[in-house]
Amino acid sequence: MQTTAIDVIDYDANGYDYREYWSGRDYELWAEQRVLRRLVPKLGRPAWFADFGGAFGRNAGHYLDRAEHAVIMDYSATNLRNAGERHAAEVATGKLHLVRADLYRIPFRDFAFDAGMVVRVLHHLSEVNRGLTEMSRTVGSRWLVDVPIKHHVLGLARGLRCGQLREVRSPDPVAMGVEEQFWNFRLGAVRERLGDLGWRTSLGASVNNFRQWEKVAPRANRLARPIVHGMEVVAQTCGRGWWGPSQFVVARRHDPAQPAYDRPGGHTVDLPPELAGLARRMVCPVCVTRLRWTPDTATCTRCDHTYHRHGAFWDFVPPQ
Repeated sequence: MQTTAIDVIDYDANGYDYREYWSGRDYELWAEQRVLRRLVPKLGRPAWFADFGGAFGRNAGHYLDRAEHAVIMDYSATNLRNAGERHAAEVATGKLHLVRADLYRIPFRDFAFDAGMVVRVLHHLSEVNRGLTEMSRTVGSRWLVDVPIKHHVLGLARGLRCGQLREVRSPDPVAMGVEEQFWNFRLGAVRERLGDLGWRTSLGASVNNFRQWEKVAPRANRLARPIVHGMEVVAQTCGRGWWGPSQFVVARRHDPAQPAYDRPGGHTVDLPPELAGLARRMVCPVCVTRLRWTPDTATCTRCDHTYHRHGAFWDFVPPQ
């Protein structure tokens, strides 16, 4: 586990609520949900599932019925409070756990999860190889990775027009945006990194292939929607690897790992059962050491950092 801090985008700054982002983005939401309905079942029926950067639980409906237990990790406390309200029943029973975490320093043991997914997150990772390494080590069998690529159809056209085709086609990430940088990647470079980490990858879908259409023709939305949706359905399969800006990759570990974290004992024997299973999978994100638990705190047995429960979520972001 890497423990050196890297700057992380703070979605809680200025009172931002990520739910607002989805207002007026019906097409993007529909396109993504269609793909998840098809691809999440390929991850099996895991005992423990990780939704890395899962925000307010927008995609939880795709795995809560399939997994025995799930964890949403996100850096935003606002997102997690909203997830707690959205999925209050599952949180109360211990089926769903909410953990505030830095994805460069994940507070979970190796292979803590049987399966997982990361959707609309990699574009926030300035150190994508480090982020992939850290997420990867916690997943024992399969995960779904949404890769924002720079060499999609419009990206290539833009690169050709602006004389930047070499940068678009190179293996290096590129930063987009002005006030806030978003990273786009070469799909082959991300798949190669996953291969180095022990994963066999396959292309799942090309997503948001016509992402700009709602902006270009806002008055034609109602009439054009069936046509664009039909085109999206075709492109999600035909455009895998090259067309759309979001490429979903299904990764399967060459040698699946299933450590026995469910045995009672140690520092979790006095915890309620809905918390004990989570506690046995977690470590201090600073020194990667086991934790001493109460129903509302977790204290590192080596460095004495104490992490607290705040309502529905646990805060495992280390003190600055």
